[in-house]
Amino acid sequence: MKKLKLSNALFFSFLLLATLFIINACKKENSANAANNSKKLSVFLTDHPCNFDSFFVDIRYVEVKIDTSREHMADDHYGDHDANEDDDHHDHDSYGYWDTLAISPGIYNVMNLRNGVDTLLGTVNLPAGAIRKIRITLGTGSRVVATGVSYPLNLLPGTSNYVYVKIDNEDEDDDHRGNSSIWLDFNVCESVVMRNGMYYLKPFIVPFAEHSTGSIEGKVAPPDAKAIIKAYNSTDSALAIPEEHDGEFKIRGLKAGVYNLSFTSPNGYRDTTIQNITVRAGAETKIPLVTLKK
Repeated sequence: MKKLKLSNALFFSFLLLATLFIINACKKENSANAANNSKKLSVFLTDHPCNFDSFFVDIRYVEVKIDTSREHMADDHYGDHDANEDDDHHDHDSYGYWDTLAISPGIYNVMNLRNGVDTLLGTVNLPAGAIRKIRITLGTGSRVVATGVSYPLNLLPGTSNYVYVKIDNEDEDDDHRGNSSIWLDFNVCESVVMRNGMYYLKPFIVPFAEHSTGSIEGKVAPPDAKAIIKAYNSTDSALAIPEEHDGEFKIRGLKAGVYNLSFTSPNGYRDTTIQNITVRAGAETKIPLVTLKK
């Protein structure tokens, strides 16, 4: 009788251990599946420059709208008719939902983010899905500095402090783990509007991904020329203001194609144009030193 009781005890102990093992294995598998079905999104801010001394933008929140529906994800253009007016209250969205990035709210000097320089606005862990929009909530501390004078940048009348940026698949960079990165190019010249002698803010932001766009970089001399550089073709254009100390410049976020590159100077140097520069997606096009002459 004692042997039978001992055998039964061993059997039930083994059964309990096996059950615990299976439960633990299932938990690990579910955790792994959850990890595989999620991704980390990183959003970077960079500058499409303008001829101001500084441009400060007050950013309070950054949110991302993600669509996890398999039906919607299958149609890359599903979000095309999603009106921004429906997004101010999350429960009114017809699909998808908003999540908030972990950022450091504050005032960013966008003019420091040029020639290949960017800053990480924030990150968020998202379930697998299609990223449809990014929404930036602006504060009231934006300002612009022109010829040494600082001017407040109130929103242009009729402009909301919500800035919506539509995201397509080609605007995302995915790494080997499925994580994503998006760059937001803040076009300063398009964002600052002057009316009745006052500056106003009407944000204009273009997203891009490094894998689907290319760049042009080089160097211009002499520093005294204070050149302004424009890359352009029939469908795309972008500006660069070289670094003062060495004349280096870099224009990012260009769609693949053939561009002209113009150099203009406010200091009496002759305008110069380089034609037929080929830009390839995911690549940097380097040009030789350009020396401007009077």
